[in-house]
Amino acid sequence: MIDHLSLGVRDLAAARRFYDAFFAPLGAAVLSEKPAELGYGQAGVGPQFYLYPTDGERVAGLGAHTAFTAGSRLAADQAYAAAVAAGATVVRPVGEHPDIAPGYYGAVVLDPDGNKLEIVAAPMH
Repeated sequence: MIDHLSLGVRDLAAARRFYDAFFAPLGAAVLSEKPAELGYGQAGVGPQFYLYPTDGERVAGLGAHTAFTAGSRLAADQAYAAAVAAGATVVRPVGEHPDIAPGYYGAVVLDPDGNKLEIVAAPMH
């Protein structure tokens, strides 16, 4: 159903440093780069997640919530640690959270622009 997702950021270079670290354990990287846009994705799939600079009037993080699949609990742990080291604000620390769903393992952080990112290592269904 979803072809791609774009998030606005205040500083594209700073956001790239954050997302490069965040996505590495999840197997994603910058696959397309334009002066005002970065496209992240996995090799063979293509870009599906884009960042673009905002003008400061359009504030990022107004309820945006994006969940990313981790291939394992270790990958979720690594993505979480990379995000925190790169300046993320912790909303829900990485670990088991049976209050969300049985067998759920993941985390929720806010990127430096306030966009909510979820890392999920176990299916929520």
